[in-house]
Amino acid sequence: MITLKELNSPKSDRGTLRNQGFTLLEMMVVIMIIGILSTSLVVMVPEFIDRAQMAASEKNMRDVYAGMLMYQEDHNGSWPRDDGQRFFLRLWKDRYLDRTEKNAQKFFSPRDGFNNYIPEGVSVEEYLDDWDNIGPSTTSYAGFNSGGDRLLRRKLVKDPGNTVIMSDAYLVHRNAIVYMTADGATHRLLIADLAERVGMDIDELLEMGLEPGPGCIAEELRTVSND
Repeated sequence: MITLKELNSPKSDRGTLRNQGFTLLEMMVVIMIIGILSTSLVVMVPEFIDRAQMAASEKNMRDVYAGMLMYQEDHNGSWPRDDGQRFFLRLWKDRYLDRTEKNAQKFFSPRDGFNNYIPEGVSVEEYLDDWDNIGPSTTSYAGFNSGGDRLLRRKLVKDPGNTVIMSDAYLVHRNAIVYMTADGATHRLLIADLAERVGMDIDELLEMGLEPGPGCIAEELRTVSND
């Protein structure tokens, strides 16, 4: 039984105060933990966002590929004869995709956005309708470009899994380039893996640039161009 004297003793007061809150040391530990977690989130959040945007870009490419299949059904299994960005924008011109802003945005990387390309006062639908002015950097994707090489055209049919038909037009994402092969599969070319493959430092590789085209250091991206 606790006596009145024990309740009024200084020792009892100290114990009561200790049970009512944190000590200074405990508070410092909590603050340190919060700081570490906050720093980790600052580092991780951009990575999570980038991965989500790459996934969205892959979905764009798959949606475009679905339009390609419809085009092939109407053309005896043939691919569009256009090169570069016109290769996939043929689907818009020939209305294999409904003329909506949502579908028009499929031709632009979610990371890049279409507002960086379209003049003020022009809708994205009107912008893509201007077939005569489609040229370099019309969209943020690169399209299949045979360069007049019939053998490369045949590769679309003979080796679709190793023939890239659409990709990011440049290094849009932090660590990878998204691309799609003629069999409809999407892939991610990791910059670190490419640097190791070609025997270069990542910084040195990035300084060279990774624009798709015949002279691209990444062999996968030599069948597409941003023209």
